[in-house]
Amino acid sequence: MKPAARRFGLAATVAATLVAAGCAQFDQAFAPPPPSALSQPIPASEVEWSRKSGANTVSGIATLKAGDTTHTCAGQAANLIPDNAYARARMTAIFGNDTRGARAASLAPVKFDRDDPLYVSTLRRTTCDASGSFSFPRVPDGVWYVTTAVKWDGPGDRAEGGSMMKRVDVRGGKLVKVTLP
Repeated sequence: MKPAARRFGLAATVAATLVAAGCAQFDQAFAPPPPSALSQPIPASEVEWSRKSGANTVSGIATLKAGDTTHTCAGQAANLIPDNAYARARMTAIFGNDTRGARAASLAPVKFDRDDPLYVSTLRRTTCDASGSFSFPRVPDGVWYVTTAVKWDGPGDRAEGGSMMKRVDVRGGKLVKVTLP
């Protein structure tokens, strides 16, 4: 093959590859997004375990320090949420991951169209006491998310503090202590 023909053949091959790659990128850009766990119903089998009574206790405290003042979650809801695909997607949407996180009160809240009824019916809720402590008795073995908020009015009635989350693995009739954030 002559050098000019070889260069033309190579150029044609490269051009065809770029065109094909461009079409593939175009197709991907207009392809429907993959289904989100937040838009799929929770299969009952994924959360049935969480409805049972167990031998574990999850206890915790949530505090934030601002200057010389320590603020607590006193009076705020503390939640214990069973792990499932929907809960993981929700934690990631709010906190940026599904392991441990905090979201400043000054940020706009993350909005969800509608919570899955199984998400709502399987979460456990209590209220933080005056010292910022909370406790969930009779928790079955499994992976859970603990969430609460420490919020107060800052200068100019600006919201300070925020929401927090930690993923915990509870097993074997233990007391699991959680410190948030």
